[in-house]
Amino acid sequence: MAIAEFPLPSVSGSNPPPLITYELPERFQVDSVQYDDGGRDVKLQNGGNGIKSWVLAYDGLTEAQVAILDAHMLAAKLPDDGPSGNSFNFRDPKTTTLYTTVRYLSYERVAHKKRWSNARNITLVKYP
Repeated sequence: MAIAEFPLPSVSGSNPPPLITYELPERFQVDSVQYDDGGRDVKLQNGGNGIKSWVLAYDGLTEAQVAILDAHMLAAKLPDDGPSGNSFNFRDPKTTTLYTTVRYLSYERVAHKKRWSNARNITLVKYP
């Protein structure tokens, strides 16, 4: 499976729609240098864009829909700690803006009491 774009219904009709989608507030990387005399320099990352993140929650998925999401995550090579190795495009379902070089930050297989109903919680991240 190609990981060119995150599997949302806008890409293919067989892709599962998320139950909940929301964008987290944009974060900016701040660094500081503490001097011996008690002074401090604070550095804000360059550029006007911060770190963008989206949370997508899925529930009531069939085995076929879960297979689509799981295959995409595996192709992106998500390690246990940190973002995925491979990036992809993500079209924000609310604004229809296409973001490039988006990565998985987390991918959770939610335990479900009903075997026929599967759930996934996904967090995507885009660094400036």
